[in-house]
Amino acid sequence: MYNKYLAIITAENKEKYISDTIESCLNQNYVKNLRIIVVYSRLKNEKNLKKRFLNKKKILFLKCSVKKKLPMHDQLYKIEKANNYAKNEWILLLDGDDLFKKNKIQNLDNQNLDNEKVYLNNHLIFNKDLLIKSQETKKYKKWNIYKNLFNDWPENVNTSSIIVHTKFLKKFYKLKNPYKWKYLAIDIQLILFSHYTNCLKLIKEELTLKRKNINNIDKKFSNYFTKIYWQRRYEQHNLTREISKRLNFIDRFITIIFMKIFK
Repeated sequence: MYNKYLAIITAENKEKYISDTIESCLNQNYVKNLRIIVVYSRLKNEKNLKKRFLNKKKILFLKCSVKKKLPMHDQLYKIEKANNYAKNEWILLLDGDDLFKKNKIQNLDNQNLDNEKVYLNNHLIFNKDLLIKSQETKKYKKWNIYKNLFNDWPENVNTSSIIVHTKFLKKFYKLKNPYKWKYLAIDIQLILFSHYTNCLKLIKEELTLKRKNINNIDKKFSNYFTKIYWQRRYEQHNLTREISKRLNFIDRFITIIFMKIFK
């Protein structure tokens, strides 16, 4: 069983939270099994961060000279670059404003992880008052009639809950050309790919803390009354069809209608 881990923290525009995010990794029960890469193009507090964590030899600050124009592509690019530094490790993806619970590494060590699988752990979310609450699930999405008529996409997907072996991640970049999608982030691409190739495994324990309404990108795509919401959903349908041949006809039709309504 693999017992070495590499947390890849995408830190762009996360100056306010990045120190706490790094600390959540360093405070792991089994921290000796964990390395950390903080990847970014620009951080206003870069010097202070490096000074604060100067004695932490397992932290690499990876500054990328290239910053992609599209935020989804920039995240993909930075994770790909950081993954080049991996050494047969399990990659723990982590946004620079989220946190790992203290028992995450310990829990993963107790799992019989298979490097041909992608894992998605459950998570808790912070509201604006930083009170923790459970991530809500939509019961109707578990109904077979919904899965057959609309879609069977996995729920509660977020980047900071994904565990993937470096070899699988490199294969994903090589085979799936994730940069072809304008609006799809790495989390939904990886999870749909693993879901439709029967490689996805869910971990029921809540091992990640996600800050709600912090990421402006999430806000931008979460409004049902904007065209960009439906454009992203349409890309998600196209990715689903490419991987699985599923058409999701009713859901796709509704998506197209709303794309035309919102100019």
